[in-house]
Amino acid sequence: MGCSTPAPAPQPTPTTTSTTAEPSHGPVISLGPGDAAMGLRLVPIRLGNCGTAPLTVTGYPALRVLDEDHKPIDVKVNNGADSVALVPSLQQPPTTITLAPGQQAEATVLWRNLVTDSTVVATSGTYFDVAPGDGQAWQTRKPDGPIDLGNTGKLGVSPWTAGSGPADCQAPDQVQRTGP
Repeated sequence: MGCSTPAPAPQPTPTTTSTTAEPSHGPVISLGPGDAAMGLRLVPIRLGNCGTAPLTVTGYPALRVLDEDHKPIDVKVNNGADSVALVPSLQQPPTTITLAPGQQAEATVLWRNLVTDSTVVATSGTYFDVAPGDGQAWQTRKPDGPIDLGNTGKLGVSPWTAGSGPADCQAPDQVQRTGP
């Protein structure tokens, strides 16, 4: 009587997935690392032209603060950094910038973690909704720290300026595009 060894069970074929995300097309917004010195918070905003046509931006980014459930928080967003603090590098007048494909523009959002009235609850957000300008599609981004406004209920945003490096056209992890 012959003994036969059963054939080994087929092994799954290993698959690999690319860790490189598909490049985005059109405007892509990303946040740089935050700086939180002495209660003043600064977060760079970058707008990359990842499309194939020129992209023109004028003035200031549109900005709103969202809570952890992605719901808007009632805060005042002021155009101009000087509404929060006098930071010389952010004191430019708004202009119009045309970005060629692969170029980027930069702005900065800033606020103070300041409590001036202990009877008013401090405000804290989790996400920024940012658009290149009013009426354009929002892109939700999570900064690397809390949006801890204290009880001031306000923040400021500098105007768009020409960026110093090439656009980052990889879609950020925190992407959610919604209408105007």
